Amino acid sequence: MHNTNFPPNIQPTTYNLIAVFIGIALVGDLNANEQNSLGNWFMLLGQYLATNASQQQLIESRIENSNININSKKSKRGGGPFTTDSNRSNQNQREEVDFLLDAIDKIYKELNELKKEEH
Repeated sequence: MHNTNFPPNIQPTTYNLIAVFIGIALVGDLNANEQNSLGNWFMLLGQYLATNASQQQLIESRIENSNININSKKSKRGGGPFTTDSNRSNQNQREEVDFLLDAIDKIYKELNELKKEEH
């Protein structure tokens, strides 16, 4: 059974401070060579965990079909996550942009009118 209580759900800064305090406590009686050896071992442990997790995320994103490469040739030709069809990118949808700019302009004018009424 998977333990969902470890690591604990605590604030990130507190979680980091615990690591700092453990590091300070471990340094106490260790000479430089021992600190270096132990530090490298912990970094290897962390790299192993990070590499394993990243591979798992890659596999899961491929299964969910949510793995998007924004540097691909398809994406650079206008295809990809911001595409509504094969020939048109959201970046080229001028009507929508004009509508939003018009709405912003109307809101700005309305706010100025409200400010004038207050004074």
